[in-house]
Amino acid sequence: MWKIHGVKAFVVTGAVISAVVGAGTSAQAAGALHMYEKNNFKGGHEYVTRTDKDLRNNYYDNGKKVDNNTSSVKNTTSRYVDLWQNVGCTGAHTTSYPHTQDKKLSNDAIKDNRLSCVKFR
Repeated sequence: MWKIHGVKAFVVTGAVISAVVGAGTSAQAAGALHMYEKNNFKGGHEYVTRTDKDLRNNYYDNGKKVDNNTSSVKNTTSRYVDLWQNVGCTGAHTTSYPHTQDKKLSNDAIKDNRLSCVKFR
């Protein structure tokens, strides 16, 4: 077995079979809603790939909470994702369109640091 650029490769009777290894790789998170702690996709980063009606148990890669602490998002999916102010998907909300990014949520109805629920359509 060899490790080549983060990929483990196995040689079996002359053929090379590879498998991608590692949770959280960019390939694995390609279709996700990426959330960032600060404007312009800076600070802590976390992503979700399905509806999460309670972001209180989500943390950025820097250990800080995602809930009520998100300033920018990237939607790398082919789906609409509704961003809600309150746990359970209530209150003010805005929609992230497929394959778009928003570098400053303060310009949207949800405003800055108020994201608590994401709902994929």
